[in-house]
Amino acid sequence: MDKEGSALTRFVSDVLEGVPASTLVLGAVLLVILAYVLFRTLNGSRSEIRKGKIARYQQFLQDLKWRIDRLKLRHPDGLEGEEKTLASLRKAAEGPGYHADWDGGYALERSLIEHFDESDKQEIDFDYSRNLEQARAMGLAEFAVYEASAEEADPLRKKLALSKMVADMQWARAEAYAKRKVAVAFVSRTGFLMLICGVVAAVFLYFDPPFTDPGEFSGLDFAVISGAFGASFFMLARSQNALRISSYSEIRRSLDWPLLLIRLAFGSAAAAALYFFFETDLLSGQLTPSLKDIRYDDLVVVTTDAQGEVIAVDRAAAGAVIEKGDEAAGSPRVPNRNLALLFFWSFLAGFSERLVPSLLRGKGDEVAPVEPKD
Repeated sequence: MDKEGSALTRFVSDVLEGVPASTLVLGAVLLVILAYVLFRTLNGSRSEIRKGKIARYQQFLQDLKWRIDRLKLRHPDGLEGEEKTLASLRKAAEGPGYHADWDGGYALERSLIEHFDESDKQEIDFDYSRNLEQARAMGLAEFAVYEASAEEADPLRKKLALSKMVADMQWARAEAYAKRKVAVAFVSRTGFLMLICGVVAAVFLYFDPPFTDPGEFSGLDFAVISGAFGASFFMLARSQNALRISSYSEIRRSLDWPLLLIRLAFGSAAAAALYFFFETDLLSGQLTPSLKDIRYDDLVVVTTDAQGEVIAVDRAAAGAVIEKGDEAAGSPRVPNRNLALLFFWSFLAGFSERLVPSLLRGKGDEVAPVEPKD
């Protein structure tokens, strides 16, 4: 812990060394301004979204009021309960807390249809035509059935079809809303897991390089973390397509933490298995890493004498000019080819669920069966 703390302190001091105080103050001021602008932007976006929701719900209640007033022209009695329900919904929506009871509004919408009778054929046809266009715009799955019932002559039969169509539309809206909420939670969780894997990998590489500890498998921890990072990246990328083709129940099941963690564990295990394959004859070629040669390469090669004095500097490697007395340990470094290939294959093993299993099946088929001895 003390070693890591001193390394972090040295890193911060190296970053701030040589920076004028005026520059630090200006940077702090700009950072505060950026944070304030970001806060105002996010807060303003949430406020505009909330205003849009309020306006949409109030417009829905206004439409319900228009339907009640229209029904009262033909049925002056029997709508007191619906009027009280509407007044309660509007009061809750106009209060400071803003409570949008969509379920209550949907129930009121369905109850209004029940007041139609045989004498309301014209009103039923009007409501049916209006809701049929909404069903068409929504892409309702049962639209063809309701379109075929548009020519129904019996008003009571058409009333039943209207009631069912309105109920199906309400269900589709509710499912779409729930699907959006669950999808947002899914993206947030997978993004959080990806962030955690990235931070762990960065901290691990900075404080504990994967090939400097004696007695450990060189780079195995790095491969495992890279596999988990690839699995989390796959889940985040897949979520964009899942919003369009998956149902609410499918997205809801994939949201569970155990399933997400199992997917991360699978990616880590696949990367670990692939790690050991690299030192076998089963996997070989120019695009596979050599585990014995993974390391960092210095961008600037500095040669020092016995007293630690700089006697030669390869400036062409990085185009940098190092003054006499600089230490080689302070030169920038990059992963060499083998370390980069190890990350690539480990990330790919976590990203693709089929890579390692397909390699196992393919190599298993190449192994000749052992002939039984007589």
